[in-house]
Amino acid sequence: MDELKIHILRKLYRHTYIGRRHIAITDLQQGLPKEKRIMKDIKQAVKELISEDYLIPHHIDRVSINPKMLKEVKECVE
Repeated sequence: MDELKIHILRKLYRHTYIGRRHIAITDLQQGLPKEKRIMKDIKQAVKELISEDYLIPHHIDRVSINPKMLKEVKECVE
């Protein structure tokens, strides 16, 4: 798994955005270096994580960790 996906999962896991609690995709760029804050790449990584069932989409632009995949996310993050 690449660095950007791990950053996204780590941020969601650390702030407990799991299940019903969700965060806007635009807020995921915080904490990244300036050269990696490209929304196109972040949205692509989120799309891939959704297709791999790590994330659940909420509304139009909000996501959270899939509770069924919490064990796998925890292994990736640590």
